[in-house]
Amino acid sequence: MTRPGFRKGRPGGTRAPGPAESSEGFLSSALFSQAQILHLMKAEFARARRYGLPLGCLLLQVDRLPQLVDLYGVTLRDLVRQSVSKLAKDKTRGADLLGTTSEDRYLLVLPHTTLAQAMVVAERMLAMFRTLEFAVDGRELLLTMSLGVTACEDQQTMFFDSMLAQAEAALEYATQKGGDQVASFGHARILAPPSDAPAEPPPSPGRPDDG
Repeated sequence: MTRPGFRKGRPGGTRAPGPAESSEGFLSSALFSQAQILHLMKAEFARARRYGLPLGCLLLQVDRLPQLVDLYGVTLRDLVRQSVSKLAKDKTRGADLLGTTSEDRYLLVLPHTTLAQAMVVAERMLAMFRTLEFAVDGRELLLTMSLGVTACEDQQTMFFDSMLAQAEAALEYATQKGGDQVASFGHARILAPPSDAPAEPPPSPGRPDDG
């Protein structure tokens, strides 16, 4: 049995690599564009709905990257992109899909993956990112990453863009809590608190405890 997070290829065989993929089944030199990754996610979502399969989704970003790029130049953004791409290649399956949703956000689509499994993948990627070293013009930089996680496994999510919005809400929560962490939308709705209320949303299944 495959343990959560230690995911193998799709049941029933794997698809042949496409033109944007290497012989190992993953991206060769470039990430999928925003249009491409959203199209692929929509297709995977439709397949998951049709066959009753789980589908995981991770949204990643390096904390405060735009401000850091202003200080250290666009070379830093290129280094981050290369590192995120390699990290995803090393820690996911060939059937998983990675693309950009903006200059600084990355979407990882995980077919046949439950929320528990997606959380394990996210935690592993965060742990590995913490070990990476970044330097620009001889200056070492300490970068942190935030990840928002969600999954469709109960047939209640009707549209793929709703799933994406869930991942975005979870990512926003992680960054608002200081970054360098994983947050899960889970099966509970993350609500923005009123201005006079404590900045603590309802607990979300799978979200690591603070501290």
